[in-house]
Amino acid sequence: MTACGSSENKTAPKKEPSAASPSTEEGEPGEEEDDKPQDKGDACAPQDMKLEAGSQSGKVLLVATNTGKKPCTAYGFPYIRFDQDQATAGVSEESKPKAPVKVAPGKSAYAAITPTAPNGEGGPGREAHKLSVTFQTPSGDPLQGAPATPALPNNTLHVDDQAMATYWLPDEAAALKG
Repeated sequence: MTACGSSENKTAPKKEPSAASPSTEEGEPGEEEDDKPQDKGDACAPQDMKLEAGSQSGKVLLVATNTGKKPCTAYGFPYIRFDQDQATAGVSEESKPKAPVKVAPGKSAYAAITPTAPNGEGGPGREAHKLSVTFQTPSGDPLQGAPATPALPNNTLHVDDQAMATYWLPDEAAALKG
């Protein structure tokens, strides 16, 4: 079967699906890119930041404080995973700032997580015990390396399929509003 399948693949060009949609079933083209060093630029990374998660107004407020000696940029939004989830939580596009958040040493960037849909459309949900947060590169890719793993408030959080994060924002009030 493999021989027949591979000869068919040689006669039928398959470049269109991978070029149009990098998340197609065939992950082989992207594997070559993974060998190249990632352009981190001035992106904030877990080793540069102290990340804390607190409960506020029915949301989880992420506070990423720059503990490094030079400024970094909190690009885009945090990629959020609960426990061993394969997919990341959604993002609130309404919270997108005009520009990425520059974080000076000792200063913070903020993002809020809404763990459940307010109208119950996210299903029954479950209790999550671990939070993983991955920062973004300037190009919007997940930053390579281990994610930050701040403790959840009360070590557990009820989440559903509609859990959503905001973009990184320059202040707490903006994050909680988003």
